[in-house]
Amino acid sequence: MNITLIEDDIPMATFVWKKLKNNWYEVNIFNNEKDFKSNYNSDCDLYIIDIFLWDWDWFEIIKWLRSEKKIISPIIITSSYNDTERKVYWLDIWADDYLAKPFAPDELLARIRTLLRRQSNCTNSAVIKHNNIEFCLKTKEIRLLWKIVHFTKKELLLIELFLLNKWELISKTKLINSVWWSIDLVWITDNNINVILSKVRKKLWEHFNLKTIVSWGYILK
Repeated sequence: MNITLIEDDIPMATFVWKKLKNNWYEVNIFNNEKDFKSNYNSDCDLYIIDIFLWDWDWFEIIKWLRSEKKIISPIIITSSYNDTERKVYWLDIWADDYLAKPFAPDELLARIRTLLRRQSNCTNSAVIKHNNIEFCLKTKEIRLLWKIVHFTKKELLLIELFLLNKWELISKTKLINSVWWSIDLVWITDNNINVILSKVRKKLWEHFNLKTIVSWGYILK
């Protein structure tokens, strides 16, 4: 497994590099923006990025990787800040995990293993892509703009149904049978359907362009 470490603190970078090498990871270290951009290699399984680097804003680094280079590899961000508000904000901006400094080497390794295991569980052949949505059929994990979005079981069933039947008209009866299974149809009202559709649309925004065809059903475009 190949890991890219972006860290301008050379003693810290050396410390992490030794720990990763001792656990059989191939590691590329970058201490400045110029080296990172000029030696960028797409064959990387995971990135560890210190978020306060050089004069290039940390967000731009992640944005560059996600938007321009189209990488889907996990990103762990590290920082000396450890307050909840900052962590929540950073994790919402296309990062997959956060680790506060100073951190225990074994915790870093555990987080790396978890993210790489999740990545390997979902092969390209098991992924449905629609707009900026990626749905892993094996793990039932959904990413929007490379960021994991959490759904209830019924919401996942609904999303999977439409992603597997894009551009096909799905009747109300088929929708109910797919999401609510054995529950008697008479107990499912239009309000039940509208509530779950509203929640899914809210979480996926315009990327999940689901249209209601009055008296006929629904279609994902």
